[in-house]
Amino acid sequence: MSRTEQLYRTWLELAGSILDQRCDKMKLPWSDIADLLIQSFDAGCCSWSCVDLRWVDHMKGCWPKDYLPSEPPGDRPPDASWQPLLRWYALTGETAPQTIGRIPPEVIDAGASAVWNEFADPMGIRSQISIPLNMGGTGHHAFVISRPDQDFGDDGIAFARLLQPLLDAFFAQYTTALHDNRTSNAATSAELTVREMAVLNLLGRGMTASSIGHRLAISPRTVQKHLEHVYRKLDVADRLMAVQTVFGGATAQCSCRELNDGCCESTG
Repeated sequence: MSRTEQLYRTWLELAGSILDQRCDKMKLPWSDIADLLIQSFDAGCCSWSCVDLRWVDHMKGCWPKDYLPSEPPGDRPPDASWQPLLRWYALTGETAPQTIGRIPPEVIDAGASAVWNEFADPMGIRSQISIPLNMGGTGHHAFVISRPDQDFGDDGIAFARLLQPLLDAFFAQYTTALHDNRTSNAATSAELTVREMAVLNLLGRGMTASSIGHRLAISPRTVQKHLEHVYRKLDVADRLMAVQTVFGGATAQCSCRELNDGCCESTG
């Protein structure tokens, strides 16, 4: 088995172990995810980047937690006018993984590069690869993996492109399950998992199995299997009874802020 295959299997196991948690016990192990990203890309650190509509970066977490300062040095936070990756995504509209070394000079000129190097070199983050995630809502969210030395090669960008859909699917399921009703008595007693709660939450919004599969990046057949488990655990016969048993006719949605608050708490 190649290193890429081994790493991808490890990612599948990590995602599966998190999504198979009981929904009333769910907790996102940010540090485990970051550690595996650092290992996967032979990097120095990993950060969770949340960029606002003005393309200003707000780092919500960094691992190891003392690798980067909690506040950027200087009086100018990274933005799309001089941070190479932010400028790339802002100008191109691309959503695929990218490295600083692959950004053409017509996107980031020598002056902006000099500003970035002066900012980044003292922190040991000269080379970076970004993996954007589709979190819904507004803004730009990404894992940014950093090195103090050489750029990430072809193998690195290839693995980032392989990993991105898995991370998208994982976060889609986790954030969909993360809502105020996750600790309802019925869900707790039935020991519903994160996967099952994600499907049930979308079912409660009136979505079909096909639509749920599209939202969670899983097949409609997988959706049906999760629903069969939900019905059996809740001892109900259909979707209406399942939704009423757990939600009482109302559902709630997780915001990116709620997810990011959990990220900040985990780095403290």
